[in-house]
Amino acid sequence: MGCCGLSAGQAGSAGAGQGELELLETGRTRMWSNSEGQSHASLHPRDPAIPAETEDCQVLWGRTREELANLLSTQPVRGWEGMSIRSLGEIIWSSLVFLGTYYMEEMCECYLVLSSFHLLILSVDRRNKAFVYEGLLPLAGMRLREIASAISHTFEISGSMIESRLVCCQNSADFDMWVQHLQHQIKMANAHCPVSPNNNISFLVSHCRRDVKSTG
Repeated sequence: MGCCGLSAGQAGSAGAGQGELELLETGRTRMWSNSEGQSHASLHPRDPAIPAETEDCQVLWGRTREELANLLSTQPVRGWEGMSIRSLGEIIWSSLVFLGTYYMEEMCECYLVLSSFHLLILSVDRRNKAFVYEGLLPLAGMRLREIASAISHTFEISGSMIESRLVCCQNSADFDMWVQHLQHQIKMANAHCPVSPNNNISFLVSHCRRDVKSTG
């Protein structure tokens, strides 16, 4: 299982994170629109409120969260190499989110999977109803920060070896579950796993961009 590098060469200007940011939804991606203004990022949602999920609710492809977890454990994931994804351990939480950075024009739709010591990033092939491996982030050394004044249901993950990323959840219930579980698992990972440069694993978003262009 090789490391993936974040490709941000075609993102917005380096000062994008310092201006006022507005989140626009287009298809299955969300795009940042930069404008001059406050010195801190201010994100405003335009998408309508989404009802809170339950465990029995269909999350993706007509499947529940539990069914998707079983799918990950039993079916191959495109691009994943090495041991089975089951080797990551128990799936603690998972959901469909939008993922990006302050310096990217697009936020890509991803399926995030939290295990005891890692955060697995998968892109979604809706046509073939399949997951595609994009990367794996170690929880050891990770930091989580809620974006209180930003777009609804968004938090930031960062670390000494992890570029800051924005995670936009679909609703408040999912946001609360991510914050609760991530904070706990980060604490556990820091207590049990040393942080080293070899843990610096990122993800590639160019695949998501290609999917967007091909469906546009």
